[in-house]
Order: sequence, then structure tokens, then C-alpha cells
Amino acid sequence: MLLFDWKKVFDTAAGSIYSCNLIMEMLIKGKIPKNKYDPIYKFSSKNFSGNSFLVHPEFLLYNSYKYEQKEICMYYALASLRSLGDYYASEKIRLDSLHCPVPLEDIKDNRLLIVDEEEIIFIYEEVNLETIH
Repeated sequence: MLLFDWKKVFDTAAGSIYSCNLIMEMLIKGKIPKNKYDPIYKFSSKNFSGNSFLVHPEFLLYNSYKYEQKEICMYYALASLRSLGDYYASEKIRLDSLHCPVPLEDIKDNRLLIVDEEEIIFIYEEVNLETIH
């Protein structure tokens, strides 16, 4: 499980999709910069811890080559709207559609999400670890 603060990630990246995804990859993999010319160098000294969470971020990262950068960034942003308290209390990993800040029609094309009237399902959070091994 990864805990992060999406607002810090987004603000640090100045809204750049590429930079947001680069920061998230750094957090998920626990990367450190090779030298001061490494693209993650300027982000490595910042603290991005927070109450947003991803249960299985490594599965998304492993399969990220299949998706557009925009789709991955939207996945992170919407996942950050979920309640960590709800997850700890009932292991709820879906987002109620009422909490989505954009019209559902705008995110229906994202292949990483299953969107219906009631909730938004994050496909790489619903991974059953028993079927993988």
C-alpha cells in the first residue's frame, strides 16, 4: 500500500501530467536520483506523504505501458479522493460517483476505470493476489 498526498504531487509537478506520473513512479518504486541531472532529482527531497492511497500501485506501474499518460494520471487523481478511513474500516477501495469532481461522461473513456452511476472501480485495485501466483 502506498500513502501519498495528491495535492502535493500535483502542485509540485505544476499540473504537468508527465511530472505527476514521474513523481508517482518515484514514490511507488522508492527510486532515488542517480545524480543531480536525473529528472527525479528536484522531486526527491520533497515529502509527499498523506492520506491518499493506492492498495496495489505496483500492478498499475507494471502495466502502465498499455495506457496513455493522461489515463494513468486521472487514475491517481481519482484514487486520491477515496477515504482512507473507509478503507481501514471496511476495506472499501471504490469511489462513490457522488465524490467525482468531473462529470462521469468525461472519465468513461479511461480504460483504467469502470464507471457506473453508483461508483467508480479502479481496475488495478481490484486485483486478486491469489490468481496472480
